[in-house]
Amino acid sequence: LFFMSVLVLLLLIISIAVGQLAIFVLKLFLPIPWVLLFFLFKNQVNQFKGGFKPLVVQLMLRYMQSDLSYQHQSFVSQDSFERAGIFPVHPEVYKGEDYIMGRVGTLFFELSELKILKRSSINFKMVQWFDGLFFHLNFDHKATGRMVIIPKKERQHFIATFKGLTKYGAYEVDETGFSEFDRLFLVYTDATYPYREMLTKERTDLLLHYYALARQKVYASFVNNHFYVAINEPRNLLEASIFQSNAKFERILAYYRELNTLTQLVHDFNQTA
Repeated sequence: LFFMSVLVLLLLIISIAVGQLAIFVLKLFLPIPWVLLFFLFKNQVNQFKGGFKPLVVQLMLRYMQSDLSYQHQSFVSQDSFERAGIFPVHPEVYKGEDYIMGRVGTLFFELSELKILKRSSINFKMVQWFDGLFFHLNFDHKATGRMVIIPKKERQHFIATFKGLTKYGAYEVDETGFSEFDRLFLVYTDATYPYREMLTKERTDLLLHYYALARQKVYASFVNNHFYVAINEPRNLLEASIFQSNAKFERILAYYRELNTLTQLVHDFNQTA
C-alpha cells in the first residue's frame, strides 16, 4: 500500500510537471503566428508604399509629355553632391531615392531626394546635414570658377565652406542687384566667375521661392558650367499612407509644381546660358 501511494504521488507530480511544461511551451510558441503575421503585414505595406510613388511620378512625367527618365531606387551620386562644394562635410551616411534625369536641348540635368548624415566631432552622434531635394544641371555657358549661395541665417554652419573659398581668392558679394535676395542670402564667388551673368532675376526668384518653401534652408552653387540646388524638405509629399486616402490632390499638385519649376529652370538656362 505504501509503495502504491508513492507511485500515485510520483505520477501526480510528473503529470503536474508535464502540464506546466506544456503550458510553458504553449506560451513560448503562441506569439510566433502573430510575429509572422506582423512581418507579413509589414512586407505588404512596404510593397504598397514602394509602388505608390513610382506609379504617381511616372504618370506625372507622362502628363508633362517629357523625355525624363525615372528610377525609384536610384539617386544623385555622392561625387556629384560633393563637387557642388556647398556642404562642408564628407557624408558618413549618404542615401536617397526617386532619381529623375533628362535633357532639354543639349542641357543635361538630374535630381533626387537625398539624406546626408555626418558624425559630430563633439559628441560623436550622427548629425543630419541635409534631407531634401538635390538638383544638378550641366549648362553650355563656358565659365571658370565657382560661386556658393547660402542663407544668411545658416552662416555659422558654413564657415568651413567660406574659408575654403576665400583661401583661393574668393570674396563675398555685397550687392547682386536684387535687394530682397541680398537681404536673405550670402554669395561668395571667385574673382574670375561671371556672377552677374549667372544670377539672373529668374534664378534669384527661384531661390527666394524655395527659401520660403523650405523654411529658409535652400542652398546653391555654380561650379564652372554646373549649377546645383539643395532644397531642404524632409516632408515626403508622395509618401503613401495606409491609414488615410492617398488621393490627396494637394500633395500631388505640390510635387508636380516643384518638378515643373525645376524643369522650367532648365529651359531658362537653355535660352540664356
